[in-house]
Amino acid sequence: MSDIIYRVGVIGCGRKGTEHARAYVLNPRAEVVAAADSDPENLSLFGERFGVPTYANFQEMLRNEEIDIVSAVLPVSANYEVVMACADLGVKAICTEKPLASKLSDADAMVDECRRRGIKFGCGDLERNHEAYWRAKLIIDSGELGALRSISYYQGGGTQLSGGGCQNFSLMRLFAGDADVDFVIGWLTDDPWSEYDQGGSGYVRFVNGIEAFSHIRDTGRRGFELLCERGIIFSDNQFITMWKTSPDENHPTARSLERVDGVFSDTEGLHFGFGTIDDEGWERPGGRQRNTIQSMIDALDEDIEPRGNGDNGRNVLEMAIGWRESHRRGHVPVKLPLVDRSLRLFPVAGRMYNKKEVMGRDWYNKEMGRYKRA
Repeated sequence: MSDIIYRVGVIGCGRKGTEHARAYVLNPRAEVVAAADSDPENLSLFGERFGVPTYANFQEMLRNEEIDIVSAVLPVSANYEVVMACADLGVKAICTEKPLASKLSDADAMVDECRRRGIKFGCGDLERNHEAYWRAKLIIDSGELGALRSISYYQGGGTQLSGGGCQNFSLMRLFAGDADVDFVIGWLTDDPWSEYDQGGSGYVRFVNGIEAFSHIRDTGRRGFELLCERGIIFSDNQFITMWKTSPDENHPTARSLERVDGVFSDTEGLHFGFGTIDDEGWERPGGRQRNTIQSMIDALDEDIEPRGNGDNGRNVLEMAIGWRESHRRGHVPVKLPLVDRSLRLFPVAGRMYNKKEVMGRDWYNKEMGRYKRA
């Protein structure tokens, strides 16, 4: 195991930027050394909480400080400019938040530039970064449950495909082995001719034959199910359970499935501890956030891609736009990749623009107060 302590520079000192920074502080392999933000109020609070040099200009920070990892937690409208500038200034790794972009061509440019320069590029505090889901993937890849056939989501259509919905698309891709998508069929909950994010549902067919369904209406069951030849893994977004049947069972039924205990925790959920207060008065970052940070460190240590990399961010945006294009064309299958890279999908205002401006200063400052008790 490497003993390198990676130096982290935070760009965007707001709500999620604070959570990212705290998770880095709690990781013994990282040190937050500087921060930048154009909002003087957020910047001052961050400097007070973390005791690091602060900059109103992120380029100045990168020129003055020795930075290994940039944590750029910004409105989507700023992602392209910041990622491209950070790549040009020679950092080793960049992690943004989701969604990566509103336009496919911007996502392409960011991913391609980081790849060209050998920069580890992560996108999003994602469920797919969680170690428990990678353990589930290892079980499936081992063949213990037979081949994965299908993935079903029971969470309803939601209100965001490129925003929160990118979590579902990212997990689909993880369990499908990040295979290319052959085609998608989609339904949107509102106006398919709008370029603004909304809920939706549909079908994804991967080139390796794995298919994924997302149900458009809420039901009594929430979460997702991985349907294998001889077993099932189910996540309710908090706990994971596994069932398997005998390999001699020709036609498995619900009665032939037996629960397998001890593989996943049934006492500590995936987000165990999130929202509680530690001994230093900080709100604890959840397991997902801690795994996201660890993934960036592992990427540098092992010269591998982050678990939720920029290419995944590009692909899940394309899947969301593909569902919309399918609806526009009468719910026909739409082949991926999409040829028209000018297609775009604007996320909700609170993701696209500065949340303080969208939600108001009083709401925002109250939220900022949650992260650290006086």
